[in-house]
Amino acid sequence: MTPTLTNNPLATTIGDLALSSPLLNASGCFNAPLFDQLTPLRHCMGGIVTKTVTPQPRPGNWQGRTCELPGLGMLNSIGLQNPGLEVTLATDLPALAALGLPIILSLSAETPEAFGLMVETIEACPLATTAVAGYELNVSCPNVAQGGVDFGTNPALITAITQAVRNTTQKALWVKLTPNVASVLPMVEASMAGGASGVTAINTVLGAHIDIKTKKPMLSRTFGGYSGPGIRPIALYHVMQIHKAFPTVPIVAVGGIRTTEDVLMFLMAGASAVQVGTMAFPEPTVFERLAADLHVYCQSEGIHSLSEVRGIATQ
Repeated sequence: MTPTLTNNPLATTIGDLALSSPLLNASGCFNAPLFDQLTPLRHCMGGIVTKTVTPQPRPGNWQGRTCELPGLGMLNSIGLQNPGLEVTLATDLPALAALGLPIILSLSAETPEAFGLMVETIEACPLATTAVAGYELNVSCPNVAQGGVDFGTNPALITAITQAVRNTTQKALWVKLTPNVASVLPMVEASMAGGASGVTAINTVLGAHIDIKTKKPMLSRTFGGYSGPGIRPIALYHVMQIHKAFPTVPIVAVGGIRTTEDVLMFLMAGASAVQVGTMAFPEPTVFERLAADLHVYCQSEGIHSLSEVRGIATQ
């Protein structure tokens, strides 16, 4: 599944995982009904990150789960709605594998042992052996009553979860970090202690919005995860902090990316790859635009590999 990376300035590596492009989607974008839109994007995306999968199906939170904030981004409290692991492996995985892109399965569970059992099941699936390039552990979703943000703020639990998964696979393993802590650095250290091959920074920031006409919160659960351009400076701060403290730890950056300049800022902050989330809703082909612009940038600057600018702003 690893593409050939010859004479490609966008080629990148995250630990041992080689990708033909630093551009990935954020988990939750391009769900099953939208897989067909990915086909023309195969040449510009480095891989596909699935919507977070849980051991059993989840209906998600009741309606009033999203709130658009024009010019700022959006709030969501989806609650990890998904068909469960069995259906994902039987239906979604074959559809994704047909695209020929490395697949990163986003996973969530309520105990470290449950995380490990999920990966054990996946590793026993013949198609997953070749199609799945790695896992992203969602330990930081703020919308689930059990687990969720509690995992993401507890270094000991992060290590236990990562170890449980690492004990069952040698594939790429990223821990998705919550920004809703005083410092993400203990969480990075805990992730690497558990055997992670990199971290994803950051997940959504807790937020709320009120409808002044109804005088009620716009989200049924009052609070949710805020994403979009407003969190870019926050994500950039965390990426820079991580790279300064752990310069050898691969970082997949996510948070408010819309333009080539945004991508370059995260790379210069120390990231090896980026994920685009909120922008992919109004512009599903955003990856095509970003890839084309990155090629132009490399040519104009005489850059043979984007790795030449990685972390340059932290030196």
